[in-house]
Amino acid sequence: MKVRIRIETEFGWGERRVHDVGVLERRSTEACAEDFGLSLAEGKAILKEIQRAVLQDQVEEISEIERVCQTCQTYLPIHDRRSRRIDTLFGRVTVEAPRIRICMCRFPGFPNCTTAFSPLTRLLPGNATPELCKLQADLAARHSFREAARILNAMTPCARQNHTTIRNRLASVADGLEARCDETQKDPEVQSCKSEMTVFLDSAYVRSRPEYQRRNFEVIVGSIETKTGNKRRFGLSLAGADHPLECLKSNLKAAGWIPGSAITVLSDGDPALPRLVRNAINGNVEHILDWWHISARIRHVETTFQTLLSQLENSETFDVEALVERLRWRIWHGQTHRALEALGILFRFAMQARDCAAGDTKEAALSAAGRTMDLQTYLTHSLSALVNYGHRRKQGKAVSTSRAEGLVNEIANVRMGRKQRMRWSPRGAHRVATVRAAVLDGRLLTRSSNAA
Repeated sequence: MKVRIRIETEFGWGERRVHDVGVLERRSTEACAEDFGLSLAEGKAILKEIQRAVLQDQVEEISEIERVCQTCQTYLPIHDRRSRRIDTLFGRVTVEAPRIRICMCRFPGFPNCTTAFSPLTRLLPGNATPELCKLQADLAARHSFREAARILNAMTPCARQNHTTIRNRLASVADGLEARCDETQKDPEVQSCKSEMTVFLDSAYVRSRPEYQRRNFEVIVGSIETKTGNKRRFGLSLAGADHPLECLKSNLKAAGWIPGSAITVLSDGDPALPRLVRNAINGNVEHILDWWHISARIRHVETTFQTLLSQLENSETFDVEALVERLRWRIWHGQTHRALEALGILFRFAMQARDCAAGDTKEAALSAAGRTMDLQTYLTHSLSALVNYGHRRKQGKAVSTSRAEGLVNEIANVRMGRKQRMRWSPRGAHRVATVRAAVLDGRLLTRSSNAA
């Protein structure tokens, strides 16, 4: 059996052109499983030939359209033709690209000028299709550069990839995303109205390369959400971004923030995180301490006192047990001062139990006192960030940074975690975080990659 594959191109002016792509032969007698359908190698070869034919015809049609001057409708002559190599997802294709003379109707003072331009250069300045750039950056932000190159070489008929090409493409796409973010903030439709905005922040530590004289550095990840349901994820390295505050401000504006809008920041209590947003917008923000981190510390107090009270036998334990049981309720309902008073009583009780006990009971009392002091210090240092979490939850508002906690794994750890056993430069980590956030948001589109 023979299968002939042909494609037919119909140009805008009515001309038709047929391209013979290839011929496939299959055995009908003594056939085996490998004879069914297309093999990967045959599929790659056919796709490459189809891509070559389509691109050449596209270049010819676009060039013919560009030869008509938009001002005086003159049919412009072709200056010369040059071979151009275009990297695509389906192979590296060489096309004949004409250069067209510029019409002098716009420059009447220079009648003898013979300047030419190439329509292909304007459309593909990097000699690579956006789809290929997108896939290279996506894989590089998820896998090692060598693994990303291996996947592309194994599954697609694109030109031979190596880790250097993948790394450079990731850098160019990340820089293009930052430039596009600055353009997005000028869109009036995004900034049509003021809306309360919530920013969830968390951080991850990435191992640094030896030449930077540090063990690790911080990568900030976050999610920006509005009442209208818009969500924008971002990641940045303070040491790797040229202007980290401007980068964060651009993401806020792209999400719909305008000066004067209220911003609520939820974090784990690190004062540097809300300060980052405050400095970026040059204004005040409402900082709320994440409930999950408070709840974890409360749980430590509850478990240590359960152990301690089970080893004590006196009438005071009933009052102490009641204080421990009400501690979570008081903090959840915004009764912070009553909770701090209860913590003080619990701490003194634990210290008294330590002085009067020995052995395992003394160790339990020391553990309870330490956990109590840890929670008390944590709440005292973040007193202004404590709110009525129960009331906030009834209003349908967020009370924890669970969104940001998940982003730590999706943006930072998936590529730069300890299991990857790779060290990073701050600039490289910033680029990976930028691309990963764009992938999760669906912003790594073909136009953004083309801009890179």
